[in-house]
Amino acid sequence: MELNQADFQLFDREIYTFKQLKEQYSTQEIEEIKADYKKQWQKWKTLQLEVATALPVEYGMQKPKVESWTNGWNLRSHFWSAYRSEDRQRENACLAVLLNKKQFQVYLMFQQYKSEERSGGVEEYNELLAALPEWSKQVAIERYYIWPQVEHELEDHLPLATYLADSKGQEKLREAMGNRSFQIGRLFFETEAPVENLVAETIKALKELAPLYFALKK
Repeated sequence: MELNQADFQLFDREIYTFKQLKEQYSTQEIEEIKADYKKQWQKWKTLQLEVATALPVEYGMQKPKVESWTNGWNLRSHFWSAYRSEDRQRENACLAVLLNKKQFQVYLMFQQYKSEERSGGVEEYNELLAALPEWSKQVAIERYYIWPQVEHELEDHLPLATYLADSKGQEKLREAMGNRSFQIGRLFFETEAPVENLVAETIKALKELAPLYFALKK
């Protein structure tokens, strides 16, 4: 499976709400937009299922959460999937995969949305920052980026190599995080498309990030 320009361009639009779409497009044009979304989302879903099937059985991640292409009132500005072990479904921390108009990313995150309904605190999650210097020795660091959870997904995130080499940059990230968390992931940009063998690349990144995820106590 290949990641190409069409996958990114799907989200390159100004309007996402169906109410606004109906004000500017004909019924036929809206149906065409919806058809494009459904087609691309099916590709996205297939990717997640193929990846999940190929992950180590001991991860217990054979059933990823694949977010729908619409929330009922809006088209999504990105596609998103979460990977949690079967015995950790009610935890805030998860591995995730996201595609927006700028980048494809495989990353570790603390899911802030409805976090009060799940277990696992921000403080414990953020302790993983101390593990990054040693963990980074095992990965292709040039592909990795780190950013505060509050930073918009379309911002230019900080390269992990830059973060690790700059103590002041590390302090700056901490300040930007506030009382929230950080995210770290392997990114592929729209400007680099196409990305061949997307399944293998996604599996590789999830396996590289897995030690951080499993380092969190149940």
